[in-house]
Amino acid sequence: MKRAALIGIIAVVGFVFLWQLLAWLSKTESNYRPPLAGANLEENATQAVPEIYQPRRFADGEVSTYKIRLKKGILVAPVGTCTFTAKLIDANGTAQWRFTLKGGALAGLIHYNATSIVNSAFTHSREYHTVQQDLASRMVDLAFDEKNRVCKRSLNGNPAGEVPTEAHTLDPLSIIFKFREMDLEQSDEFSSAVSDGKATFNAKVKIIGPEKIKIGDKTYETILVEPDLGEMRGIFRKEEGAKLQIWLSADAHQTVLRIQTKIKHGTFIADLENYQRAK
Repeated sequence: MKRAALIGIIAVVGFVFLWQLLAWLSKTESNYRPPLAGANLEENATQAVPEIYQPRRFADGEVSTYKIRLKKGILVAPVGTCTFTAKLIDANGTAQWRFTLKGGALAGLIHYNATSIVNSAFTHSREYHTVQQDLASRMVDLAFDEKNRVCKRSLNGNPAGEVPTEAHTLDPLSIIFKFREMDLEQSDEFSSAVSDGKATFNAKVKIIGPEKIKIGDKTYETILVEPDLGEMRGIFRKEEGAKLQIWLSADAHQTVLRIQTKIKHGTFIADLENYQRAK
């Protein structure tokens, strides 16, 4: 009996220690610093060319890295990281916006890379590519035809159908940056179509309002928004009935500080850990 009791005590202590270790590893410290009050929203204008979209919130050369954790009940565990970038590029003399997402989880067992190419005016996607490596590895490529309003999809290099699009249609990655350009003083004002190659949806955003959140030891003033993309797949894929929630910094940059939604095995939470903005 004494031996069984001792083994039980050791097991309980080990569980508590493991729980505390996972909680500590899951903690995120963010280096994000809100811009100075009164900062000019046009300070990150790339150049004075009307055909090139001048972002008010995100910046050419911006890099954001997030620490991802999975929460189920009282248990919290770190599962990986992901990095978003925004860059204005020159493709054979044609300006284009390029957005990327690179993520990894479960000690390298899962990789997800996405690249979005959008026209210089930031009104319509041109290309979208994803490479997913896990138990169901695959490559998806989308080719957007803005003139004929159609999106052609290929899976692992093979044609996989096409769907009609709208006059202004973005992909599942570039739409994130479009969210940040919203005027949050107007409720539900965001309007843009988004396509994942299987269907085209009208994106809607519900503005919940101001909230304070903590990332590590820092408290941030944010505005909570809940995008509704219908049955959108890809980055925004979630469990049926679950809310996708995004906390944007309540400042001139409207940076995504936290993303949260429910997935099959718990609640997915991504907190901004490192933020770099070109000066």
